[in-house]
Amino acid sequence: MKKCIAGLGLIAVACSAIAADEIKLSTEQIKSLGIATAAPVADRETPVSALTATVVVPNSQMHVVSAPLAALVETLSAAVGESVKRGQPLARLQSPQLAETERTYLQAATQLALATDSLKRDRQLFDDGIIAESRFRATQVTHQDAAASLEERRQALRLAGLSDAAIAELQARRKVGSTLTLSAPADGVILEQMATVGQRVDAAAPIYKLARLDPLWLEIQAPASRVAGLKQGAAVTVPGLDAAGKLIAVGRSVDPDSQTVMLRALITRNVKNLRPGQRVEATITGMSGDTGNAWRVPREALVRQGKQPLVFLRTATGFRALPVAVQHESADGYSVSGAFGEGAQIAVAGTAALKAKLLGLGSE
Repeated sequence: MKKCIAGLGLIAVACSAIAADEIKLSTEQIKSLGIATAAPVADRETPVSALTATVVVPNSQMHVVSAPLAALVETLSAAVGESVKRGQPLARLQSPQLAETERTYLQAATQLALATDSLKRDRQLFDDGIIAESRFRATQVTHQDAAASLEERRQALRLAGLSDAAIAELQARRKVGSTLTLSAPADGVILEQMATVGQRVDAAAPIYKLARLDPLWLEIQAPASRVAGLKQGAAVTVPGLDAAGKLIAVGRSVDPDSQTVMLRALITRNVKNLRPGQRVEATITGMSGDTGNAWRVPREALVRQGKQPLVFLRTATGFRALPVAVQHESADGYSVSGAFGEGAQIAVAGTAALKAKLLGLGSE
């Protein structure tokens, strides 16, 4: 019991010492304790270099051209690396299923025409009192069913790649075919060809993958210890290729194996120097969220009391423990934010002795 009481007493003394964060020392005491001071350096931009990154295409700029129906690849008109324009023909397929789809559409169009004629005739007969209302209502329902069936067949043709103009031409000429033409859905560059001439492909099988390559993303794997204080909008560069952009996303989870955080940057300058899938090294600057209040301090200057980082600020009568927030850690020191003030001097050596004094340990 006596030991427990004594331990609680020591804790109380330590806590009161921390609360009184002013450490009074004379010049002779500072010298005898080996305490040295230096001015913190304003850290306007904190560069973090040699980060591994992969060039990727933004999701919204990727397109896959696929076979809408089971078909035989007859011709391919584009190759990997080729630039294409929206609407440019890329491939021609032969599909018996297309002929069947067109035939059922024409049948549905005929049925709707007959149902329309019947509806007109029964409306007139109903108005003249010749037929009962029930018969007229049944004719209306038949007409509605025929219209819905035609719209269903029209949607099937659209999914097969036929435009509204092509569908109108089919209905006018009433001649079915089996040739499908696949066109580029947007301007871009062919990144991958997934089929060959003469190959039989199933419905929805990919034929080409194309993308717009300006702008591009960088997916950066950054060590979790190096992203403290990172904000969207920080400048990102690829020094070896003179490409640049800005940070647009900071991952909220850490990979358990590599202990890295995924960062995403949008590259807009000199994008032509990058290729999707390319591995590059990226540099991020402006890591601190408040660049006007960021300071570089040596590693020896920073001490921790529990989870709170501290530096010792020189005062007229000694030192004062100043709480700071670590923005970034590097090999030679830390980037921190805190209320240093103009002309501030901090302890850069002998900080262990100051921490002991802060805790009320040791003799006078």
